[in-house]
Amino acid sequence: MTIAVAWVRDVKGCDELVLVTDSRLSGDGRTFDACTKAIALPRNDCAIAFAGYSGHAYPMMQQLSNAIAAHGPLLRGSLEITALKSHALKIFNSMAELILSSEKLSSPVETFPEANFLFGGYCWKSKRFEIWTILFSQSEQKFVAHPPKTVRRIEHTGKCVLSASSSLSSRERIEGKIAIAGDQSEEFVERLTAMLERKADVSSLDFEPFEVVRDMLRDERHSETIGGAPQIVKVYQYMKSAPLGVFWPNRVSGQIHLQGRPLLDYERTERWALDPDKLTSEMVTPNP
Repeated sequence: MTIAVAWVRDVKGCDELVLVTDSRLSGDGRTFDACTKAIALPRNDCAIAFAGYSGHAYPMMQQLSNAIAAHGPLLRGSLEITALKSHALKIFNSMAELILSSEKLSSPVETFPEANFLFGGYCWKSKRFEIWTILFSQSEQKFVAHPPKTVRRIEHTGKCVLSASSSLSSRERIEGKIAIAGDQSEEFVERLTAMLERKADVSSLDFEPFEVVRDMLRDERHSETIGGAPQIVKVYQYMKSAPLGVFWPNRVSGQIHLQGRPLLDYERTERWALDPDKLTSEMVTPNP
């Protein structure tokens, strides 16, 4: 399983979409802490992350990437992000129909896909970032896209809550939009709202969701379903996207992990790498 989050980060009056996940696959009696769970898609204005059973989720995510790369209007971005979201749902639903119970089993097993996705990008029509949580509805027997939650601060109490409602009372202010997936979502929400309440002067989301994932992964008592280094993919308003490396477990004694995998001693990267404590990024100069 996973913790995966996607939110719109306010950076000095500009926005960027950030996706963060852990790097562990588990569930078969083993843990594997070097696994990519978030990727930038080929058209560069969007990204996707998954939670759930990787045997279902990762092939679906990869086939969406393949479909974008194979079709000019999708690749160029002339079909805007909401149209791509609709196409993604059709791809996922068509693939879900191909998950069948083995004929060799005496008792057939359930075949609904055990996969959730966070998908988002910059919409050139609405001039804003869009985010969706894509879940499989067993009652409807199909994947359904849900809008992100709204982070709200109740001004007279200072309490922060996440709400699916779009209405806003006179005593609330919106601090951001966020989508969350994975079996550790409940703990994430508890930690995030507590952190935001401690930061009484916060009026928009910055790196707080990353800080929560970082702290969950550093906690020695964390669930066995999450682990490894946090991984990050960003989408910028100028319609470019890229993964960031992360110094893990810290800048001083750690090494760069890129999309979950620790780089080998002789490897260098031209990706920016994030200090998980100072929350600053640097370019590590590659070997000539």
